[in-house]
Amino acid sequence: MLEYSFEGYKRNDGTAGIRNHIGVICSVVCSSVVAREISEKVPGAVPFVHGNGCAQLGDDFKLTKNMLAGVSSNPNLYSALLVGLGCETNQISGLLESIPKTKPVKGIGIQQLAGGENTINRGVEIAEQWSREAANQKRERLPLSALTVGVLPVDLDEDTLNRVAPVIGGVVDRLVERKANVLFGLSQSLEPAGWELSKRSESESVRNRLKGIGEGLQRRRWKIVSNGSITHDDFSEKEQALANLELMMTGTHPITSVLGYSEIPSEKGLHLITVPSNIVEALSNMASSGCNLVFVVSSRGVLTGSLALPCMTIAPKNPNEAFDELIDYTVTTEAVPNQVEAVIASLIEICSGKQTSLEKLDLGEFSIPHVGTTF
Repeated sequence: MLEYSFEGYKRNDGTAGIRNHIGVICSVVCSSVVAREISEKVPGAVPFVHGNGCAQLGDDFKLTKNMLAGVSSNPNLYSALLVGLGCETNQISGLLESIPKTKPVKGIGIQQLAGGENTINRGVEIAEQWSREAANQKRERLPLSALTVGVLPVDLDEDTLNRVAPVIGGVVDRLVERKANVLFGLSQSLEPAGWELSKRSESESVRNRLKGIGEGLQRRRWKIVSNGSITHDDFSEKEQALANLELMMTGTHPITSVLGYSEIPSEKGLHLITVPSNIVEALSNMASSGCNLVFVVSSRGVLTGSLALPCMTIAPKNPNEAFDELIDYTVTTEAVPNQVEAVIASLIEICSGKQTSLEKLDLGEFSIPHVGTTF
């Protein structure tokens, strides 16, 4: 078996970073401006700001806390500085307890430091020290087994799927065979293939969950019928056909687990991960689950990516496409095995430091979905 390797940053927990960011992460929307100002003053710092954290309850609060703890732990971050206000539901102390002690992590609060200016000065002081340390860290040769790679399908039509699915499926198989973790986005478009996916798991709980998804239970269109009961629509023939094509992109290996928001795989293999329909929220969830890089598979280039991880856009050749500059690999009519090798080669270059098209244009965001009401 041909072995592959890349040049990355070895982390204390056995993972590998392909970028070495200093994360400046606000715990609440109220500290987002201060977090941005800190990051703007420090080389290599990246601001992770969002609209959550204040007066959140229940599962919605839990999701915010878990996603922020997850992105703080992402191996592409050398360190993480948490910036809070002081009176928010999402307290810095609770966040710090949720983050594994595998990298430099600190928390500061605007109210505790008596104002925004003091907080900015203290934050810059901390982040500048980390920035100097990160700049002195050298890349070293590491195996693909150190990587966690995401696959996110975005707005795929039948023609695109027919062209890209065999290539992506081959890449997924190649990565799994090299002991890399692969997190494939379980979006609405793949749900109709739940029954077929369930046949590829040795876990009864995973099989049952995928069967439920295949019956449409995860995507209810609630409506009241004449007898007062609640029902849901079945998948259409078109939805089923597209899902069967998208199924090819998952490759041929067993499904190890189905992950929810911010869940980290407990063992190596191919995993399905729940993703919302919003691309930024989906990428943010993949970052919080430990992905180093995500293949964004689309019919054309996309206009946004992730702050935490490089997004490698893969799309078929389209002579009328206006977003070619946003595509990192164009699928052609060349033999599938050759294209699989080409995608892996491009992956290795990006993991070793080459910027993606979205990185070059600074097109990256971070966002946390809601699973309930904020108040």
